[in-house]
Amino acid sequence: MDSVNQNLNTLYIEMLSNSPKTVTINIPEDMGKGRISQVVTKQGAVFSDWEMNYYSDMNVQGINSQEYIQMMFCLNEGVSWNIANDRQGVHISKGESCIYRGHGKMEYLCYLGKRDFVFKNVKIPVEYFLRILRDYFEPCETEMYEKKLLDGISKVSITPYMEHIFAELKDFTQYCGGLGYLFLESKILELLSVYLSEVLELNILATGQVYVSRSERDSIIEAKRIIDTQLAYAPTCSELAGMVHLSTTKLTKGFSAMFGNSIHAYIIEQRLEKAAGLLLDSDLNITEVSVAVGYSKPSNFAAAFKKKYGIIPKQYKEQKSIK
Repeated sequence: MDSVNQNLNTLYIEMLSNSPKTVTINIPEDMGKGRISQVVTKQGAVFSDWEMNYYSDMNVQGINSQEYIQMMFCLNEGVSWNIANDRQGVHISKGESCIYRGHGKMEYLCYLGKRDFVFKNVKIPVEYFLRILRDYFEPCETEMYEKKLLDGISKVSITPYMEHIFAELKDFTQYCGGLGYLFLESKILELLSVYLSEVLELNILATGQVYVSRSERDSIIEAKRIIDTQLAYAPTCSELAGMVHLSTTKLTKGFSAMFGNSIHAYIIEQRLEKAAGLLLDSDLNITEVSVAVGYSKPSNFAAAFKKKYGIIPKQYKEQKSIK
């Protein structure tokens, strides 16, 4: 029996030593407050979490490696950076994200003092990214992805689904050994698939049943952006139609054709994704979460949440905290 226990203990120690490790660097106390942490997957993808507040303006520079595809998510103060020998800079605001391949050039960035900067960043090795494209997509799709993502910068709004994935990502620490890596890898791939869908509007490309002109398509995409950024107080269909300069009929039919869901169903879906993320990654109680995502009655929120996730919000929050 002792030898069995010893073997189990040895196995457990080996599993712990083989688990994903988070490396954290604290901002020097004389410069500001905050930290930068990152974890690397077996495939070489890097997930980083940045929280920074500097006492004064901080200029930083560095070479952006060509070996990675970058996905950057801005959750608070926006930031701009310039690329060497490039006249145009890049800017992302709160609630925006961008994806692009490293260019091997020097980048120059200034963090303004006394501002709260919060970023999530995912770096995926280009070789691994291209292997994903070859394994999962047809040659015509792969060509579109490569053209769109390897030669420029694409920006999209951060969706509630993305925020939900961010909240779940930290759960990799609950798994030992290879399971931790598997969970981490699966969440990064889930985030990538959601992101690619947003960047390339795959539902739009695949739709052939209803004709949507380019101008109408742009208006409908803007309507979706408005919903994502005003989720708790999303406009009515008629208000939304006026904001994007389309008739209500064209907006509702076009939205369903492009995104495979009615506007009403899409709003409910995104509200519940947002709520799930808040339950996992905030100190808000159930009532506060329901209000934050646009439900005036917690009972209605609980019913809708249970319909989607199979359990009520309280159980969902408790189940995750037990982990």
